[in-house]
Amino acid sequence: MLLLPVLVLSCNRGVEQVEEPGYDRDKFFVVDYESILNNKSIVSLSELADDIEYICLETNDQCLLRSTAKYHFTDEFIFVNNIEYILQFDRTGKFIKQIGTPGRGPGEIGLIRILSVLDEQKQLVVQTNWARKLYYFSYDGDFLKSVPVKDVRRIKAISGERLVYFDGCAYGNEDYMFALVNTEGDTLDVVNNHYKWENETGFVGTVFYHLFVPFYFYNNTISFKSMHNDTVYNVAGDSIRPEYLVDPGKYQLPQEDRVEVPSSGGFQGFAERSKGYRFCSVFEADEMLFISSSGYQDRIQYNMIYDRPGATGRLLVDNNNDPGSIINDIDGGTDFWPKAAVNDSTVYMPILPLDLKKKELRDKIMNSGVEAQDFAPLLEMIDRLDENDNPVLMVVSLK
Repeated sequence: MLLLPVLVLSCNRGVEQVEEPGYDRDKFFVVDYESILNNKSIVSLSELADDIEYICLETNDQCLLRSTAKYHFTDEFIFVNNIEYILQFDRTGKFIKQIGTPGRGPGEIGLIRILSVLDEQKQLVVQTNWARKLYYFSYDGDFLKSVPVKDVRRIKAISGERLVYFDGCAYGNEDYMFALVNTEGDTLDVVNNHYKWENETGFVGTVFYHLFVPFYFYNNTISFKSMHNDTVYNVAGDSIRPEYLVDPGKYQLPQEDRVEVPSSGGFQGFAERSKGYRFCSVFEADEMLFISSSGYQDRIQYNMIYDRPGATGRLLVDNNNDPGSIINDIDGGTDFWPKAAVNDSTVYMPILPLDLKKKELRDKIMNSGVEAQDFAPLLEMIDRLDENDNPVLMVVSLK
């Protein structure tokens, strides 16, 4: 198949960011979710961004991406967690190789629970569903080693031969939610589990939505939160420290109503119990928090941006005052909400070619008020796409 090139559309509206007087990044703070809900705002992409880059990932029989693929960026590569193996692309979208093979034998991946990228060591670390081990691969695709680990929900490998454990606390007797350990199994620090219960039913159930992401990297450290605890922690040296709190207020699901708690009734009645409550995911780029929240049942996504130095937040809405995304006024294309960060100042969103080729989007672009010279390259790219191609990565550089 035709390899589609990278396309860069620029919007040179750069404004120097001025740090608020007295802003102390190390000071714990609270994000008031309820108050931000009342601060609705239509936000244009040109207010936040300098550039848009579209990376068309090569499509052929060796690198077809699943709908649940997850993306990891380095300066040179894009690594894709494709569930049973890893796919490596260069930063223009050209396919390089597959790393790892499906299976349960030595060095075989099976199902990837989470992928970590250690760029300084040029290593990829895989936590699988089957083995209580982490598998280490080189960027060249060579299997390097396996490291025994506990059976916890998510394990993120970080620099300094350390791991961050995230335990979903589904059984009720777990001692911690998060733990920082070294690769020899020594515990360095923990975030204690303060809500426990007894379960004598012999059955354990849990909910874990794909919209929720527990980890993100920013400012040379890893930050993390759980679904049911809204304190965001980060790693400082060999310690875990609380960084900030996203306070949902009345939208916080009471701990005793979680499906894991036997006295709540479990899954029976959870749809009714969870009505009106929401969970939040968050990550940071360019001193800005990107907060997405959703109900346990309705799945309406509420997107918020929070300026960390200025301590102000806005709920994004569309022209109908409904929950929305960032309006793309740079090239008139797809409105934007970042999936995650590329680095400290760049964020991205995958887009399906099928969605890019819809007539409704073309009409939107043509009627956006954007100058033809600004949207023409986007339309040319769309015309080269096949609707079954791999996703296009919309990469946005923040001001």
